[in-house]
Amino acid sequence: MWTRPRTLEELIRPDVKERWGIDTDTPIAWTTPTLPDAEREIADVNTIEIRYRTGTGRDTRLDQRLREVMKHNKIASVHSAEGNLQKLRTWAVSQGKKIRLIQEK
Repeated sequence: MWTRPRTLEELIRPDVKERWGIDTDTPIAWTTPTLPDAEREIADVNTIEIRYRTGTGRDTRLDQRLREVMKHNKIASVHSAEGNLQKLRTWAVSQGKKIRLIQEK
């Protein structure tokens, strides 16, 4: 799993640090990333794909698929599809993954 560097010196190649005698540890003060920023930092290989078909009228099939994935991963669902998607995205980022919705015909 990928982690952010803790110090500026971690960004410098070891041979360059040795050549110039760099032995300091300058901490980097990271701010907590927003959910979209966190998802962008996660590699595509760590993507959970949720495939769904569109229905007529209210799009309940997406909500059904979200609820299935949530039940499989023991995540409590809420009443709205938007709320379920938000909870699922937050859970996925906490696991080092991201969600991709794929609409099938």
